[in-house]
Amino acid sequence: MRTILARGWDIARHPATFLFVSLAGVLFAAEAENVWATVPFALSIAAVVAALLFLATARAAFSIYAGWLVVALFTVISAIKYKMKGFSLHFYDAVFFAGDPETYRFLYQSYLHLLVPVIVGLLAAVAIGVAAFRYDRRSNWTFAWRAGLVGVLGVSSVLTFPADASKNRFFYYMQGRHLTASFISLLDIGNLFLPNELEARLGQLPARQPMPTGIDCGNTKALPDIFFVLSESVTDPAIFPQLSDAGDFLQRFAPDAGQPQPMSVETFGGGTWITNLALFAGLSATDFGWRSPYLTLTLQDKVGGSLPETLAKCGYRTAALLPLDYTFVNEGPFLKSIGFETVLDIDDIHAPSYHLRDDFYYRAAEEFIARHRATDGRPLFLEIQTMFPHSPYEDRLEPQLAASGEPFAADPGVSEYLRRIAIARGDFETFLRRRKAEPTQRGSIVFEFGDHQAFVTKPFVDEIAGADAMSKPNSLAYRTYFTTTAFNYAMPGNFPKGMLLDIGFAGASFLEAAGLPMSPMMRDLIDLRDRCQGRFHACADRAAVDRHLRARVDAGLLKILPQAEAEPVVASRR
Repeated sequence: MRTILARGWDIARHPATFLFVSLAGVLFAAEAENVWATVPFALSIAAVVAALLFLATARAAFSIYAGWLVVALFTVISAIKYKMKGFSLHFYDAVFFAGDPETYRFLYQSYLHLLVPVIVGLLAAVAIGVAAFRYDRRSNWTFAWRAGLVGVLGVSSVLTFPADASKNRFFYYMQGRHLTASFISLLDIGNLFLPNELEARLGQLPARQPMPTGIDCGNTKALPDIFFVLSESVTDPAIFPQLSDAGDFLQRFAPDAGQPQPMSVETFGGGTWITNLALFAGLSATDFGWRSPYLTLTLQDKVGGSLPETLAKCGYRTAALLPLDYTFVNEGPFLKSIGFETVLDIDDIHAPSYHLRDDFYYRAAEEFIARHRATDGRPLFLEIQTMFPHSPYEDRLEPQLAASGEPFAADPGVSEYLRRIAIARGDFETFLRRRKAEPTQRGSIVFEFGDHQAFVTKPFVDEIAGADAMSKPNSLAYRTYFTTTAFNYAMPGNFPKGMLLDIGFAGASFLEAAGLPMSPMMRDLIDLRDRCQGRFHACADRAAVDRHLRARVDAGLLKILPQAEAEPVVASRR
């Protein structure tokens, strides 16, 4: 065995082998980056990693091969994450996700087919690295010369650094730069301790007069029950002309739902918690740059005046039903911190796994609604998160269930995705009919929304909006929808017409359309929405957005700057 390994290493050290590996590395970098423009920087990264290993070990061949293995491993993981979440691997993933056991539980149950190759590849890389280290001879280069090599290659990486990563790295992580993005993210380490661009900009604004306190709750006996339904991974198929017969897809399977209206979210392929946070907090997650996927952790206990808090101050019982664990991506603690009195997770609803038909979550919600009405006279605000249309789409979930019209597309993954949407819409229709069948004196409103698109829609997006659509706020990649359905309750207003509504304005817009209690902050959000034509982060009048956020900071409703404690909000009832 030793002889075989030794002979194999002799082949690996041959100049022809090094030439082959170098050419393969260039092609790998080009494929991983999707464009040639950043290939020089990608190659400089590989060279710097190899030089650092050479500095530490003085083994040249080992360092070259190990350097490529390290870069390749990070690239593959980043590509997998990008495919699932639309956001490249970031160093902060280790801070945010690595310590959460629920992350591994979710990955194991949902993406084992992707995890196994990564684990096998990691073990193979370690084995190859150990063998290479053992058989390679130490170079006679001195430490000073090796350090000089690191310096020279470091300068080359500075000279080839992508210009677009210097301006706004957040969008760089959304462009599919699989090799370079995770290494560029190391530059964000300093931003963990320094104000980000938004905080620095708000800090330079003069303090504003705090928003008035007090909420006029009106006649609390006339307040309806409110149900928010998060339709996991669902968008309106009608936005994709590549899909035939998709024009009325959503309502075909849920005819009792209100007419779908377009909405823009801030995540693609995953990151449900980003949409949920923006909806309830009335914020643009994109404003926070690369921190966007981690806001449920960094903004815990720092957001006041949220939608659930506003309703709670007017007597609502606020609750959320999650299909995952309470601690997953810190969503449960965050929801508690913004005014949800009750948060039910996977254990509370006795879910046997993550990927269940949506009917399971609606039945769990019905049980909670029945218990609430039997023991609590308050109006109810309940969010129900669903799961059935979530990726992956290689397997047919609930194979015995057939949807009218399938197969919906030639591509098996797209067809399975649409089949799950159809089944989920049927379950949603059943939930609506249950609401209609129990017209309480209060009445009820069901607000349903798609949290993001699934990764199987990306080819359609690229064909229509271009391969860089992911890096453009409010592009087709972030288009979803919402519906509103009222039972035994007359909606006194309407959602704004003629504008693509950003998710950060959806909560305040719902309160306005439903004629529900509005805090001064929510009214200010409505004014900002109209001024910005529904755009939040991409508002043409960015100064107006910053003034609104600064007013929230000075009122103690957004604790991202040093500030004095604001007076508590007082609610009045009639």
